[in-house]
Amino acid sequence: MKNKLSQLTQWLLTAVIALLGFSACGGFMASMYGTPTVDYQAKGHITDEEGNPIEGIQIKVEAQTYIDQTVEPEVVYSSSKGLYTTKKYKDQPILYLHISDIDGEENGGKFEEKVINLQEMKPILDKSKAGDWYEGVYVYTVNASLLREYKADE
Repeated sequence: MKNKLSQLTQWLLTAVIALLGFSACGGFMASMYGTPTVDYQAKGHITDEEGNPIEGIQIKVEAQTYIDQTVEPEVVYSSSKGLYTTKKYKDQPILYLHISDIDGEENGGKFEEKVINLQEMKPILDKSKAGDWYEGVYVYTVNASLLREYKADE
């Protein structure tokens, strides 16, 4: 008798716990797996020391890489208005921008190189296309003024 009472108690407890578990799942719940993602992008304006836009300046992007990952740096060039925009890097923060004048005197003079450390800057999060697990784009706005290199005889 004691054995039958024990089995009945176990069965009742199992049934109650199962019903409680199913009742907690009431309504529709979307299952989402993974982690939130975000993109990183840099854009800006390249000018000379007088504020004039410089065309054809090379901007080489150095983004964070992970173990055993090799990534060729992206290269973009400033437009005739001095503007540039990099591609969006998914879950890879941009670390540095290497800015250099590779065409010599063609764009109004030879300009000094500049390396900008983006880790020291605070990007702005653009949430305009965010949704679900995608949080948006962290945009670094980097405007750079380049100095002309002068020859020793000038």
